[in-house]
Amino acid sequence: MNRHQPSPSLDSTWDRRPRPRAPPAITVPPPDYPIEASRFSPESPPLPLSSHKRSQSAWTNTNTLKSDTSPPKDPELGRMSSPETPQFRERFTKLFFDIRMPRHREPELIPMQHPPLQTWPPIQKNHHRCCDRCDRKKKRNRLLLILLIVFLLYLLGNTVFLNVRVLNAASPSLPAASASPGAMASSGVLSGDVQQCISQYNLNAPADPQSYPCSTCYPVLSAVPSDISDGSSQDAQTIANAVQFCGLRSVFASTSNEGQTGLSNGGWVKDVRFCAWSGVKCDGFGRVSSLQLSFPSVPASIPAELGGLSGLTSLQIVGDTNVPGGSLPSSFSHLAALTNLDLESTALTAVDDTLFSSLSKVTTLTLVKNANMGSELPSSLLTIPLHNLVVNGQSLSSDVLSRLASSTTLRGSLNLLDLSSTSLSGTIPASLSSLSALTELHLDNNALATPLPSTFPSSLQALTLTNNTQLTGVIASGTSFCALSGLQTCDVRGTGLNAQGACGPCQFS
Repeated sequence: MNRHQPSPSLDSTWDRRPRPRAPPAITVPPPDYPIEASRFSPESPPLPLSSHKRSQSAWTNTNTLKSDTSPPKDPELGRMSSPETPQFRERFTKLFFDIRMPRHREPELIPMQHPPLQTWPPIQKNHHRCCDRCDRKKKRNRLLLILLIVFLLYLLGNTVFLNVRVLNAASPSLPAASASPGAMASSGVLSGDVQQCISQYNLNAPADPQSYPCSTCYPVLSAVPSDISDGSSQDAQTIANAVQFCGLRSVFASTSNEGQTGLSNGGWVKDVRFCAWSGVKCDGFGRVSSLQLSFPSVPASIPAELGGLSGLTSLQIVGDTNVPGGSLPSSFSHLAALTNLDLESTALTAVDDTLFSSLSKVTTLTLVKNANMGSELPSSLLTIPLHNLVVNGQSLSSDVLSRLASSTTLRGSLNLLDLSSTSLSGTIPASLSSLSALTELHLDNNALATPLPSTFPSSLQALTLTNNTQLTGVIASGTSFCALSGLQTCDVRGTGLNAQGACGPCQFS
């Protein structure tokens, strides 16, 4: 039971058998029945005063519908009047109604604003590894992009710098191209020709090494002193590289077609990185330190530009007894750092007598099968501390041994002396024993004759006198070379010598 509903009275009775009530009646008006308008509306006309009595029709339920016997009364309108002649009271009532009931205003419609859409959270997937790889790839790409930009900026700056140098080289304020090297050295200013050659080596030579004008740039650049005050360290290195490049390219240009093919296969003149060419070795400063040339890749003659390899310490040229020929150029004396000189099977003529006054650092000299070189060794050779002297396959004068033994410089420095097959004649001089540092002596295949010296250098460890048929006689034990306690190798086969008693390791025929 609802608590708001009043409880039934104690006096009320409850009918256990209620009577059935009549069903509710519904009255449906005909289509032509007039509809009464609201009398409260200002637009509704007042009802006529005449009473209306509804007649009973066939569709009216007489039991439920009662006829109106009196006209309806409007408490506000009071007495009804004719619509044709409205009264003052009615007009006042209408005015009062208008005041009480203001006209309804349509509400201003505010456009519907959709709520802001929130960003949906990303779908969670197990792509952590992929994301890590993507991040690493992005970082790598960013780093590569930065490096590329730096490299491009470097190239741009270098190009601008070189262009400025070229323009400055063409300036009329610079010294004339025909200025002498001495004037340039004293003024301490790089000439226009020098700057022009530097620019061309940096710009054109790397792409087309054959186009670099070595014929004009080599004499200009080789005349620049190494201590020029105006040149930067980069310019000094460029000058040294250009001079060495031209020196090596001159060797390439003077070889035969077959020789050039062999050198080209070794990378020659394909670029300016000459330290990577076959037979060429450089030191830590970019200077050519070793050069080895073998037939057919040898020049027809030693070019003068080879003297531009001022850092060369070892030079070996092996020809075919026909090339290279001619004489050594005067620029050969510029190889002041040379320590090893090996000339084999060449057609070179006699070496200048004063050559080794400039090549004072040579410690090893090898002259093999140079038939045109003459019978005399350069006198300047006796003034340097030579360690190894090898002369084979060419004719020498008979007094060569005496001259070598009389050199005070060679006495304490010469370790190896090989004069095999040099057509030596005469006797072995007794002064040979003064070569106190000599360890190897090879005089085989000559025309030496007796008598032998009574003593040999005490430091001697190897001796070969084979095929000297004019050496005859008996060597008593403890005399001549049989008295050498440190001798390890001794070969006198092919001679007329014999031993009387023990003679160490010597082999006789």
